[in-house]
Amino acid sequence: MNILIIDDQTLLRTGMQLFLETISTEYQLFEAPDLKIARGILKEHDDIDMVITEVKVDGLVSAEIIRLLKSVRPGISILFYSGMSERLFALPALRAGASGFVMKRAKPADLAKAIAVVGSGGKYMSVELQASLITMMDAGPQKDGLESMERLSHRERAIMTHVVQGKTTKEIAYLFNLKCNTVSTYKKRIYRKMNVADTFELSKKAISF
Repeated sequence: MNILIIDDQTLLRTGMQLFLETISTEYQLFEAPDLKIARGILKEHDDIDMVITEVKVDGLVSAEIIRLLKSVRPGISILFYSGMSERLFALPALRAGASGFVMKRAKPADLAKAIAVVGSGGKYMSVELQASLITMMDAGPQKDGLESMERLSHRERAIMTHVVQGKTTKEIAYLFNLKCNTVSTYKKRIYRKMNVADTFELSKKAISF
């Protein structure tokens, strides 16, 4: 199976290469530090079966990444391998056309399983996420919170992740290449959609997921 990994960290791409070698000698890895190079590789190699990528690349988030990659190869399988919150980003990514989502802190066995499942044409979601979703659907307040989360755009989810991590407006603006007042506008929208008054309440509500 031929796999393309997209990540701006050389060390991570090298680590993925070494990891795949421990799983199977039949995996061949292509590397791209950004989406432009990734799209070029997909155009040149029509035998690539799967893309492994972060949720946020070049300032774009999951749905936008999926759209760009599938505009080159409509049938490509996409596995998100991310350090960002699974509970915030997995379901939207899967709904947007991804085939799986696995956290970077997951056990090697879980990553290997995700690659195998997605590589065989299946969908992958961690057991923990599946269990938490069942719990959310049965719990009143958490169900309301889940519905609030569903109203957030992909960009709002990405910004919310950094807000609850305690990053300042200036730091978030730098990360997303936005103006500070634009980030402030996003934060107001997030507070409104999540039905909270401030960052403290937002963090408390996000942790419940």
